[in-house]
Amino acid sequence: MSQITMNRTIHNTVFALALLTLLFAACGSGEKSDRSISASDLPDQEFIDFETAESDSGFTKWVLRAPVARVYNARKLLVTDQPEVEFYNEKGEIASVLTADKGEYNDVTKDLTALGNVVVTSQEGYKLETESLVWIDETGEIHTEDFVRFTKENDILTGYGFESDPELKGWEIKRDVRAYLKDEEGIVGEEVEKERTGKDK
Repeated sequence: MSQITMNRTIHNTVFALALLTLLFAACGSGEKSDRSISASDLPDQEFIDFETAESDSGFTKWVLRAPVARVYNARKLLVTDQPEVEFYNEKGEIASVLTADKGEYNDVTKDLTALGNVVVTSQEGYKLETESLVWIDETGEIHTEDFVRFTKENDILTGYGFESDPELKGWEIKRDVRAYLKDEEGIVGEEVEKERTGKDK
């Protein structure tokens, strides 16, 4: 085989391999790009039966407990499963308790984010239910833009968007507010669920 023929064969082989590589990459990109895990998505540390607190000048703002917590140093983020947060008032007493499916703590802003089946119950017996909630460290307030269900004694208020102090005293529902009278037969619950999902059970 001549040198020219050999070079041409090598060139064709390299070209074919490169083409196959591009084809495989193109075929797989649509399925894997959204699910790819970068190094920053892997936790730097993981804790079991985790507990931490945020305080200012000796005043405890909140205490966070979770069965599992993961630390992501690159994003300055703490992520928890099934978190429970106790918010404290200025007297050092528990003002309310928050539970959720997931929780995030931003080590830069000191904000807390709760995600999935979020429930806040105050010592006064008020109850807030929503799908996401953010506690802003700078203002000391909680807020969400999602659908909310707020129970106060025998009254149930629903709507979208919510702002309040953690004690659920100075609260505001921003828009599409509706009021219901609580009953024991579940009728109100069905109506609220219909409003939230837009369909009957």
